[in-house]
Amino acid sequence: DCFIIFELNSASIGMLKKVIDLKGDVAVLDLGTDTICASIARFKNKKSDVISLNSENEVRVAGVGYQLAKGIKKGAITNLDELEDSLLNAISTAEKEAQKSIKSLFIALPSWAFESKAIGNAIDIGQLPVDDIHINSLLNFDISEHASDSMEIIHIFPVSYSIDENDGIQDPLGMVGNKLSVVFHVLTAKSSLVRNLKNCLNRNNIEVEGFVNSTYASGLSVLLKEETTSGITLIDIGGSSSSVACYLDGKLLYLGTVPLGGNSITRDISTILRTSLSNAERLKILYGVSSGVIVDDEQILVSKLDEYGEEHIQNVSKIMLDSIVCARLEEILNLIQNHISECGADKSIYQKIVITGGGSRISGLSELIKAKRFFADSSVRLGKPIGTIGSHDFVQSASFATSSGIVLYYTNEFLNNTISQLTKKSLWKSISSWLRRGD
Repeated sequence: DCFIIFELNSASIGMLKKVIDLKGDVAVLDLGTDTICASIARFKNKKSDVISLNSENEVRVAGVGYQLAKGIKKGAITNLDELEDSLLNAISTAEKEAQKSIKSLFIALPSWAFESKAIGNAIDIGQLPVDDIHINSLLNFDISEHASDSMEIIHIFPVSYSIDENDGIQDPLGMVGNKLSVVFHVLTAKSSLVRNLKNCLNRNNIEVEGFVNSTYASGLSVLLKEETTSGITLIDIGGSSSSVACYLDGKLLYLGTVPLGGNSITRDISTILRTSLSNAERLKILYGVSSGVIVDDEQILVSKLDEYGEEHIQNVSKIMLDSIVCARLEEILNLIQNHISECGADKSIYQKIVITGGGSRISGLSELIKAKRFFADSSVRLGKPIGTIGSHDFVQSASFATSSGIVLYYTNEFLNNTISQLTKKSLWKSISSWLRRGD
């Protein structure tokens, strides 16, 4: 018999504990503009031990809790007690369904809570070939000075490297030059929101493991690796806002938001047709929007509220409803199109468009985009969580994309990075040394 003894320091033991924990269930809290979704899920790879985002992997959802978001409006907490009740009610529902207790979770923050900026750093390499030491020196600098007191850094994405005058390098290892530079895409969130959410959950004995941008998480769930490499734009239509994320060479190059979403359409229908918001939402989802041609002017029965608050039935032309939905949708799509044009990225990001989020449920949306020739005649598809299964149909809908994406993010990115660090720093060093000695 032989035994291999690995010597791990306290930091490595802590990381290893995280790895073990993440192999189990992951609790997620999706803080949307209007709704809060808590879920408990587990990542499962069907065929191998290698974690990757593809159809061979699954996110198995054990429990889901859904609540209206109270006590928060447009990024500001207006009533902490109401928000706490909403959070805990969503969490409690997910716990009961999964028959498991949540002790820690990850939180998705909506894109309107973020600021996006590009930050650069450079070092001298003195005509030496770039090695891992150079890369580590370049990436490990104090980036906190680029965040204001009111903002907290959530994501740091290395976008591209350059050596002297040679830009757009994806992997500089082995290349020679005088100056090595990197450009980061940094996402910062409002510190007050982050701290209040942590305090709110901590006093209920729930630890916040980390935060993630909701649109970025949705992309992990609905986009294929090949798409983010060749160039693609993700449009996430939420309730009160819509977000656009542009990818190229597997990297998130741009993130922007517009202050309009699916609720804007619902309010338009409610105001013009003088019906309740619930009826307006039903009409929006049920009838959607045409691609510009309605052959038959169908009449729809809609309840109408009079000046005394009493309901009456009215006949509404399908053409009229279509014009209401179309007008606001076109405004949203125009604003998003302007964002994409202004980001200055390669034209390949226009070639493919994926639309997700609750607002993408409007029937006829992709047909309208094609008919009105938005986004330079790009191919358009609707994005739903890939490989996500559970007892609810909801977990396979676009509305669940963010929650599914967080499970993938923290299982794939965090776990792989942690294993890699342990392997390079401790485990592999011990194994290779043992093999060389032939003990």
